[in-house]
Amino acid sequence: MNIIKGLANQITLTTANTVYDASCVFVSAINAAVLTVANSTVTICTFTIPANQYIYVQKNSTDTLAANVAVYATKAAFRG
Repeated sequence: MNIIKGLANQITLTTANTVYDASCVFVSAINAAVLTVANSTVTICTFTIPANQYIYVQKNSTDTLAANVAVYATKAAFRG
């Protein structure tokens, strides 16, 4: 069983955002989305989240997260 502890209000994410300076971000997508993790100078990685799915993204607090379509994101703590 996965446990999520929400640490902030959910936001609609498209453009680059640190998501409350989170190091763990809960992301849910209604439509398939390409997510990009970046720092101030370079893209760190991109990956796809399928439609109607959720994932946890681990990143540095100063890294940004962006999506090519609207997804929902919030700062979270995770225990799997």
